[in-house]
Amino acid sequence: MPIVIWTPEAIERNLPMCAEEIATRLGYKDVNTFYRNRHKLSLIEGMPRPISRTGKQAYDRAGMEAWLTRHDPRRPPAAANDAIAPPAPSSDGEWNSFLHQHYGADA
Repeated sequence: MPIVIWTPEAIERNLPMCAEEIATRLGYKDVNTFYRNRHKLSLIEGMPRPISRTGKQAYDRAGMEAWLTRHDPRRPPAAANDAIAPPAPSSDGEWNSFLHQHYGADA
């Protein structure tokens, strides 16, 4: 299933996201798993808080779409800052000279 950032239906209706929809988007098979991990997701991953204090939890669609775009498990890993990866050394001597050149000491 491809990553969906905005659907025309979601923009048109602009309804809050329910926990079941978020659990499905995160790849959880059960909404209870989302409820168990919700506190960790909000503290560590920075997931937005629900907009409802009582009853069934609802989340702001725009905030959750932005958060899911950044934290979707199917998203490819971010590229490294290096434009070109360093060449892999073919021998121990070459590796030692590489370390000495970059770190100033023998490994």
